[in-house]
Amino acid sequence: MTSGHSLTAYLDIETNYVGAFPPTDDRFFRDYRNHQITVLGIRAIGPESDSLVQLVDKDVSRAALLDALRGVDRLVTFNGRSLPDCLKGRVGFDFPVIAAQLGITLDREFPHTDLVPECWKRGLYGGQKKVEQRLGLSRKLPGRDGAWAMEMWREFVRTGEKRCLDDLLLYNKEDVFMLREIELRLAQL
Repeated sequence: MTSGHSLTAYLDIETNYVGAFPPTDDRFFRDYRNHQITVLGIRAIGPESDSLVQLVDKDVSRAALLDALRGVDRLVTFNGRSLPDCLKGRVGFDFPVIAAQLGITLDREFPHTDLVPECWKRGLYGGQKKVEQRLGLSRKLPGRDGAWAMEMWREFVRTGEKRCLDDLLLYNKEDVFMLREIELRLAQL
């Protein structure tokens, strides 16, 4: 990469939970080893490029992830950090799950912007969809969330219906693409 030609990657995962804690239990979200990555979406944007890679199920590997991130200068997530933030001292979700499953701590390997603390600085609280609404962003696929994504994956595994996987991939793509929209809106505040 030549200097001045930065490549930013927006990253989001979907998971299937196989642990013992119910979704209403706070430990559910910190039980990183029992969240299996079903889809890992990465949108890489540079001055003259814009690409999406979605790794699915068995294709989710350390080598495939690092290959997808080749040339990336910075990562952006929503609640992805594994290192505690400076405001509340909390970690997020995506990177701890990736570290538990793939053995790589992405925010130790790449410069990283987690949009959650950036939202907090502007008085925006809640999950990604709630923040999008507060910023005036609208989705093509409203009414879907992480629980829906987990159910779609389980339905795909149970039935083999391609439609379930296709819907899950569309949902993940929208999550990933909305990260850039949130970042752009926050820059205007």
